[in-house]
Amino acid sequence: MRLGFSTVACPNWDLATIIKNAKEMGYHGVELRGLQGRMHLPLCPELAAEPEAARELFRSAEVELVCLSTSAAFHFRDVRRVEENKAEVREYVELAGRLGCPTVRVFGAEVPRARFIGYESRAVVLARIAAALRDLAPFAARHRVTLVLENSGDFCDSQAVWYLVDASASPAMRACWSPFAAMTRREPPSISIPRLGVKIALVRACDGKFDASGAVESIELPGKGNLDWDRTIELLKGIAYRGYVVVDWPKLWNSALAEPDKALPEARKYLQSLIDRKPVVLTAYKGDKNAPRFVADRIAPDAGARQAAN
Repeated sequence: MRLGFSTVACPNWDLATIIKNAKEMGYHGVELRGLQGRMHLPLCPELAAEPEAARELFRSAEVELVCLSTSAAFHFRDVRRVEENKAEVREYVELAGRLGCPTVRVFGAEVPRARFIGYESRAVVLARIAAALRDLAPFAARHRVTLVLENSGDFCDSQAVWYLVDASASPAMRACWSPFAAMTRREPPSISIPRLGVKIALVRACDGKFDASGAVESIELPGKGNLDWDRTIELLKGIAYRGYVVVDWPKLWNSALAEPDKALPEARKYLQSLIDRKPVVLTAYKGDKNAPRFVADRIAPDAGARQAAN
């Protein structure tokens, strides 16, 4: 496993500063999610106008460009909005191809709720998202880019993500897995990681404190909240995961969070210590003798939570 961070952690840093600090802090890679307040990366001149110069910045520092992250989602009833989002993804894929970036992140998002035109079932929305992903996957493959679907909104669970990735029927479609988002549905990593297995291409590292229902009370650095990152890393080792764990410190959305020059080194040190630890022999399934208490128990130590965790 290798460590990277998302630029949501450092919205004021320019590209050269991002790469320089990544190197000095000991990170192997960077995910670009906006650049100095500009969220549509294909319009950033330092990327789109001079992709070879940007590639050289990363190459010379021995820091990898891990992912270009979009806000695109495909759950909309309005066909025009779906097509607009698909067009955005194609722009990102073309840019990723020019930059030598291996992945582009997209979302599943939510089940539309419109009082006056009727509600849709979850299955109908999943089918619509899957159709958009099937359309985009061959385009990504032609540019040697992998689309990674992040669990989010109404589709935070691994069952939905497994279905969407599988329905694309393409090796150019995989999962970007956020244990933090899964925890809002009270799904522990002992369920999601074995289920998704080799479909996982990217892992998000964020932590938080949750109430008994799974609602987020606060955002925390990895190791400071209710998520069991020790066990999560062990489970990733168990599926022979060799990809990136990307620190997702959302300073861009929450200015009250610690500054990146403090938060990012602390997160890297903690996660690297878990990665470097000798793995234990375990099974991720029910009855695992090495982990009698799963993550859900840490949130709500009641019988219902224990049953959900097992």
